[in-house]
Amino acid sequence: MKNLVLAVLILMTGCVSFSHHVTGTLRPPVPQDEVKVYDTVPANSKTIGTVSVTSFKSMPWEDAYVEALEELKMEAAKLGANGLVIIDYGNPKDSELDGATIDGKAIFVKLPKSN
Repeated sequence: MKNLVLAVLILMTGCVSFSHHVTGTLRPPVPQDEVKVYDTVPANSKTIGTVSVTSFKSMPWEDAYVEALEELKMEAAKLGANGLVIIDYGNPKDSELDGATIDGKAIFVKLPKSN
């Protein structure tokens, strides 16, 4: 019975897994809300690495995607990235649960100085 209650709690609260692979130079962490999502890699940027998040949630895919994107931005921010380019997204492989998986490139974009 105890295991059943634990399983139900896990399904209700969901699970998020994330990973990263550093291919460039790490930078000091930035606030998550400073991470901007780009369609393509800007010319004035340097790649820090790749980040990946899988969110297994008992919710519609669109909601799981939004949550996974926020987690992805948080993971990129920890690496010092102020930019993120989505490489791939979809439903988790081999999962019967609703959820989303997103892979991205964590980048640092040199912003122009303001006057």
